[in-house]
Amino acid sequence: MSEQLQGKIGNDDTEQVPQEDPSAPLISRLGSTLSDSSSTYNMLSAGLPTITSNGSTTPSDGDGIISNGLLDLYSDPIHTRFFGPSSGFALMKKTYDLKSEVMSEQNIPLHALFQRPEYWLQVQPWERASRDQQIPKYNFPETSLMLSLVSLYLVSVNIFFPIIHTPTFQQAIAEGVHFRDQHFGATVLLVCAIGSRYSTDPRVLHVPDSELSSGHQWFAQVRTLRQSLLEVPSLYELQQCCLSILYLIGTPEPSQSWILVVLGIRFSCELGLHRRKPDGHKWTFEEEQAKRVVLVTLDKLTASFLGRPPAIHDEDIDADLPIQCDDEYWENTNRSLAFKQPAGKPSVITAFVSYLRLCDILDFALRTLYSTKKSQLLLGLVGQDWRERVVYDLDSSLNEWISSLPPHLRSESGRQREGVFAMQSAFLYTAYYHLQIYVHRPFLSRPSSRALPSLSVCMTAARSCARVLDCQQNGSVASLPHTQYAAFAAGVVLLFNLWASKRAGTEIDQHKEIQNIWILLGVLEAQEAKSASAGRFWDMLMELKRGYDHPTAETSADEVQEMNSLDDTHLGPQGPPIGKKTSSIDKTEHREHLTTNRFGHGMDVWSIAPPGFTYDEWVNYIENMSGMGGSFEQEKAVLS
Repeated sequence: MSEQLQGKIGNDDTEQVPQEDPSAPLISRLGSTLSDSSSTYNMLSAGLPTITSNGSTTPSDGDGIISNGLLDLYSDPIHTRFFGPSSGFALMKKTYDLKSEVMSEQNIPLHALFQRPEYWLQVQPWERASRDQQIPKYNFPETSLMLSLVSLYLVSVNIFFPIIHTPTFQQAIAEGVHFRDQHFGATVLLVCAIGSRYSTDPRVLHVPDSELSSGHQWFAQVRTLRQSLLEVPSLYELQQCCLSILYLIGTPEPSQSWILVVLGIRFSCELGLHRRKPDGHKWTFEEEQAKRVVLVTLDKLTASFLGRPPAIHDEDIDADLPIQCDDEYWENTNRSLAFKQPAGKPSVITAFVSYLRLCDILDFALRTLYSTKKSQLLLGLVGQDWRERVVYDLDSSLNEWISSLPPHLRSESGRQREGVFAMQSAFLYTAYYHLQIYVHRPFLSRPSSRALPSLSVCMTAARSCARVLDCQQNGSVASLPHTQYAAFAAGVVLLFNLWASKRAGTEIDQHKEIQNIWILLGVLEAQEAKSASAGRFWDMLMELKRGYDHPTAETSADEVQEMNSLDDTHLGPQGPPIGKKTSSIDKTEHREHLTTNRFGHGMDVWSIAPPGFTYDEWVNYIENMSGMGGSFEQEKAVLS
């Protein structure tokens, strides 16, 4: 008997180490080139969610507990909370299961024996009365305007971040659910607030003469931080967190979105959304919608931009990826065809899944290149060249990621066609180039043999980013906070190179770089009417450019003088709107340049670099780049 009990207890806690999938295309294989002394780094890499060729993740390495039975701390069976293996309830549940098995013949009704109602009610009467007093009364837009704003949101934002399941959302609005359910009503208001940034209807303006106020009258009604913490979070509340963040990033206080990310991540973990479901689990509509909550991507975005630690790391997540099936195919009279994308038809969700994979690489960069010294020591990141080795692994993963994109999201198809896939392709390539800059940026101001190669990577990525955004200025890509951050980062890199070259007396193609800077400024200027962040980015880039006395061929001397004479009063965030004059780029010449060099030329070059690429070979390649020969020979002599 004791041996049987020992076997029952011991078998449950045996931790299975996931086997590395040799076909895994992402950072699960990072660190393979590091020395044995960096074993912690290798373990971190191997522990990240491994995305296999079929899009699934590796099996979970531990079973979580969803509150039910003995652990049902709340009497409402609809609401469930997650308790992980480290929870104090884990051993209690095992003990209860053991007791139930041993005493199965007696069939003891445990709930009736020990659950005293005064301690097990979900909400006490006085707490319920207080909660009921907090139910808000919303003022929605007129029906025609609301439907228009919802439509604008779905075609402008939801194609990149599928937070909303379109058929379910539209049906709920038609049935008037937003009048009865306060959480769904808040979701509708936030959708309208974001959609108003794409509308020309004057009714969306909170202040008649300010487009920056678009949608504020609906955003202000939603309580971004709930007053009652007694309720279990709902799907609508998770969606509210995502939508509030997307709206706040475009306001004068975008840093507040970082706080909401943390709250949303905690809500998700409370519901167990970060953990994988058992094999054979039948997904419901609500569960599949929960997988589309974009809090993880927003967490990485805000953390990387603000230079703060993320709320959760990828090794803490083993949840399944969203099913790559468009909204209209979730339901089918034939149940075997439910959640099945028709063969040969690309899914709109594929781009979002690809972006999630890119965020894996971003998270790893945060954990290594931008972590504290204490964290680096714990990971075994020691020695003089550990950064170079980490960057090598990250570059390899980025190359694998870009090579794994399906044909309909590749740059060539995105450039030749218009529509959803073209915009998604531009978004993904912009994010890819932005991450390239992020990975190599630490070497721009650090004495290292990688300084020159990293500068070249950053410059190539910045130019490519400008070209991508120039092709999509009329689409909704440029309105996304992710894209505006990328445009700002690319502009800073280009200006850094201009000023560094000016100080060193290095000859570069100034006309080409200034032209790319004007493209990025134009992208931000087109969005600043309804996005305070875009306006601030424009001001900062113009301040960095001010004083650089090389006008473009398309810019008059008077215009350059006007730009360089902008004083601090005009650049202040509280100052009046400025009549900015962006130079007109010769679009015909620029399009021919794209046709000759291909959309994303730099990506093709770096992706085919052999694993044994030496520094001398790298310099030889750089010397062949137009307009940059000569100075690199001097740098090579200094570094060798």
